[in-house]
Parts: sequence; C-alpha cells; structure tokens
Amino acid sequence: METTVQAPAKVNLFLRMDGKREDGYHLLFSCMQTLSLYDEITVKVLPVEGNSTGVSFSSNCSFLTSDPKKNTAVAAAVGFLEKLLPEQYSISIDLQKNIPSQAGLGGGSSDAAAVLKAMDALFPGRVSKDELADIAVSIGADVPFFLCGGTVLCSGIGEIMVPMPDLSGLPMLLMKPQRGVSTPACYKAFDAMNGEGISDAEKRILIRGLNAPSDPEDRLIEACSAWSNDLQNPAIQSVPEIQDGLDLLSRGGAVFSAMSGSGSAVFGIFKDEETIDRLMGSPEYSRLIAQGWWARRALTT
Repeated sequence: METTVQAPAKVNLFLRMDGKREDGYHLLFSCMQTLSLYDEITVKVLPVEGNSTGVSFSSNCSFLTSDPKKNTAVAAAVGFLEKLLPEQYSISIDLQKNIPSQAGLGGGSSDAAAVLKAMDALFPGRVSKDELADIAVSIGADVPFFLCGGTVLCSGIGEIMVPMPDLSGLPMLLMKPQRGVSTPACYKAFDAMNGEGISDAEKRILIRGLNAPSDPEDRLIEACSAWSNDLQNPAIQSVPEIQDGLDLLSRGGAVFSAMSGSGSAVFGIFKDEETIDRLMGSPEYSRLIAQGWWARRALTT
C-alpha cells in the first residue's frame, strides 16, 4: 500500500505576540494561510521481514536525517505507529522538498501533518481525529494548522484555531535571501527589544477585518492596513537583507508585503499576475536573484 500527498507552505498574514506562558513559550495571535507551494511526500507500507519494522526515510535534501528527534515527518509516522501497537508495521517515507528551510513558511510542520494524513489514509479509522491532533501538537505548534489549512486564526502557541472566511486565489510572490533566521534567536531578540504585546482592541480590529463581508480581494485591501509581524524587526537585525526584499515588493506594487513567521522569507500579495510579471522583469529583482535569493510565485489556497 502507498499514497502520495502534498504538504503546502504557509504564510502568517499577521503575527503578533500575546505574552508568555509560565514555561517561557510565547503566546501568539496570528492568521495563517496555506499556499500553492508544496513538498511532496510518498508513504508506503512495506512487507515486514524479520525485525524490519519502523520507519525508513529518503529525500532530495541531503541534510535531512531519519532521526525522529530531528525530522518532523519521521516523528509523525512514529507517533502514528505507536497508536497501532501491539501491531507492528514497516513504513517508508520519501520527501521531495520544494519549500525552503529556515524561511518561516512552515515546511517541516506541513511535512509532519502530511505524513499524518497519509498514514490516516493507509490505516483508515485506526486512529481518531483527537489522537491525530494530539500527535500533531506533540511535534510542533504549527502542525495542527496544517491538518486543516486554509485561512485560520491561531492563538495560544498556535494550537487554538478558528477558521476564517476564505482568502484563497490571491496572487503572491515569495522571496527568501540565502541566509535563514534562527527561530529561537529571533524570539530572544524580540524579548530584548521589550516589544509590547497585542491589545484586546487590536485583536478586535484584526478579527473584524478578516470577517468583512466582501470577496477576498476587497477584504485584503480593507484588512491589511492593520496587519504586521512583531518578529520582522528582530529578524532584520539578524539578516538585514530581508529589508531589501520587503522594499522590492512594496515598490513593485504589492497590496501588502511582510515577512512570514520568524523569517527569512518575505511575501507580497498582488492584485494581479501582471504586476508580478513587471516586478520580476525589473533590474532590482534581477539584482536580488543574482545575489542568491530564492523566489516563487504562489496563490493563497
């Protein structure tokens, strides 16, 4: 038995800090949005021969290991198999990466969620939805979001989710400089800047914008003036060239542009594909590509 699933990237349309838990985890208030940029994962159930149970892993990315402590896709499969004990199975995972790492685009979390979906398809009804959610949370705060996808308001450490009206079909350009951003270092830098958390009044404004009774294009224009990413300035301190990408997107006609997550990827949402074409034909865009920037078109999904 085998199945192939897609693992979508995401952006944080906005990302605001909302205090800390007693254990030091930052509380967030963010809207996440899935995109038409995917990793592809094939999961197979292999014949068990002797003691050949467990999870094997292969990928087009040499830096990924089969260690479940360092690989979210493997961790998801191991977590699922534990729910099937005492039955034992041999599982292989092949991951074709298209989403860059250390980008804030959620690739690792999405890969984990995609493996859980694949395992659920291969072993239908064997693990409940609540158990799948528990496995997802145990791997990472963003993993539960990728089990549903779409336009979702996330709070807590990301595990509290409220679906929002659909914002799909919006043209987007994603860009990432060569250097990534360390997520722990970015949060530490935010703390050092003594940034203020989001207020209840700001939350109400953000929610009202997401719920505006209009089509996605008009809702974007109406809502995005209140959007921001509290981690953007701390990330720019570490990787200053992030600002170059933001400046390009803004000057190139993006309706809204920002960094996603803790970076280092930035994104611009545009009113049409033609505006993206013009930006990608500009000398400024060519200069960044020559400096090693990665870039991809995408749509919100």
